[in-house]
Amino acid sequence: MVKIIYIFFIIIFCSLIFRGLLAEPLLDGADFDYGEYLSGQCLTCHQNSSDEGIPAINGAEALYIAKKLVLYKNKELENEVMQLVASALDKEEIASLAIYFNSLEK
Repeated sequence: MVKIIYIFFIIIFCSLIFRGLLAEPLLDGADFDYGEYLSGQCLTCHQNSSDEGIPAINGAEALYIAKKLVLYKNKELENEVMQLVASALDKEEIASLAIYFNSLEK
C-alpha cells in the first residue's frame, strides 16, 4: 500500500512539473503599475496592427511572455533586438511586463 501511495505522489509531482506549476516562479514580484510604466519600449514594435511579422503581445499569457523574455535574455532564442532588450530586464521587470500585457485586450 505504501508503494502505491509513493507512486501516486511521484505521478502527481511529475505532472505538476510538466504543467509548469512547479517551475521557476517567473511572475513573483510582479507589479502591474511598473509593467505599465515599462511597456512603452515594447509597444514601439509590438502593436496589434503590426505588419512586419512582429507579434502582438497584448492579452498573451503572462507565463508565456515571461518565459520568452528569459529565453531571449539567456540568448536561447535568436533575435538580436529582443536579446538586447531582454538582457537589460531583471526578474521583477520581466514579471511586471508579463502581467501588464496579459491584462490587455488582444
